[in-house]
Amino acid sequence: MIKKILMLVLLMAPLSLCAQKFAYYDHFDVMQSMPAFQTAQKELEELGKKYENDLKSMQDEIISKRDAYLASADSLPENMRNRKEQEINDLMNRFQQAQQDNQTAFQQAQQDKLQPIVAQVAEAVGSIAKAEGYVYVMDRQTASTSGGIFINESMCENITAKVKAKLGLSTTSAAKAATPSTTK
Repeated sequence: MIKKILMLVLLMAPLSLCAQKFAYYDHFDVMQSMPAFQTAQKELEELGKKYENDLKSMQDEIISKRDAYLASADSLPENMRNRKEQEINDLMNRFQQAQQDNQTAFQQAQQDKLQPIVAQVAEAVGSIAKAEGYVYVMDRQTASTSGGIFINESMCENITAKVKAKLGLSTTSAAKAATPSTTK
């Protein structure tokens, strides 16, 4: 008798997992719908272009000095050639350092601008999960790209619209944010 009760309990344990609620959302879709994200993206694009232009002007300076040096190298005394070569090498070193500095600064700016937005989304997802009793809420794209997680969407609820609503995004404003305006 005890074996039968124990066996019944063991068989019922997996069924209790079915009573748990699971959900997923599309993090990218939510982020694209947020005006703050669109603003941050534009600011980051402008910053990236600025860094790119700065590096391009440095590169142009290196090329022009190198070309001028190569054109007159044979007629210069050795000490002048050495000085010109050193100057070009210094410019190349500054260019490489500027590339590294710009990359680090861009990554920091990206983190500074996007972290608060990501935190807002996470807070909204957490709030919905808690209020509606979801045990697990997963990002659809992260799960699909992680290689080991499969979301059976027929057994989970898509809460993307609820997350957008929690963030105060209507479906019309979300569509406007995702589609850039072409009016000038």
